[in-house]
Amino acid sequence: MCGRYALIDGKKVLVAYTALNKVKLTDEVFRDLPRYNASPMQRLPVFAVRHDELVAEPMQWWLIPHWSKDGKPSFSSFNAKAETLDQSKLFAPYFKGSRCLIPADAFYEWQRVVTTQEVRGTQKKVEEKHPMCIRMKDEAPILFAGLFSIWKDAEGKENPTFTIITSEPNELLAPIHNRMPVIMPEQHIEQWLDRTYKDTEPLKQLLVPYPAGTMKAHRVSSLVSNPRNNSAECMKEVE
Repeated sequence: MCGRYALIDGKKVLVAYTALNKVKLTDEVFRDLPRYNASPMQRLPVFAVRHDELVAEPMQWWLIPHWSKDGKPSFSSFNAKAETLDQSKLFAPYFKGSRCLIPADAFYEWQRVVTTQEVRGTQKKVEEKHPMCIRMKDEAPILFAGLFSIWKDAEGKENPTFTIITSEPNELLAPIHNRMPVIMPEQHIEQWLDRTYKDTEPLKQLLVPYPAGTMKAHRVSSLVSNPRNNSAECMKEVE
């Protein structure tokens, strides 16, 4: 799964990816950055084609289907499994025509580690969850593959929401977690965002683990476990 990530400088993303050079930005899209601990239900920057134009705008991280009666989350949809997208009643329609990209600098996963501790004078094995920060070795920004939905209330006011697609882990992530977010290489950006492209079989071939050799991971403090914490300390390496 992917339940936390960091986005520090949105403009750095625009510099890193030439395929995004023509994006139209809303005034508020990068207003709340940096986000060192982006969490589900927060409004976060997303790249998508809307009204035949590539835009960057804030969307709520937790996909709410357009057909929802009340526009409220009723099931877990902040992540979507790459392997079953085309079979999912919820995600399949958005996979065909409402794909997006979510910029990030890093993401977090919790590694289960068994340690031996003394508990009331007895040595016992205790399972701990160590938060890990994963990013590119050169610390370049990344783009998660995602899907988006536009829910409208009775007055027609829009609430755009999104989900992050996950895949099996690469060799770096495998000892840490059994899932990882799908990271989209630049050469596939235009195809992924093209809403007129409906052939999901080739698109599904893009949803694979990113090469482990280009990535790194380090342990961080439990600060990141609380979504209210939003400081550079969340990404700082600890032993």
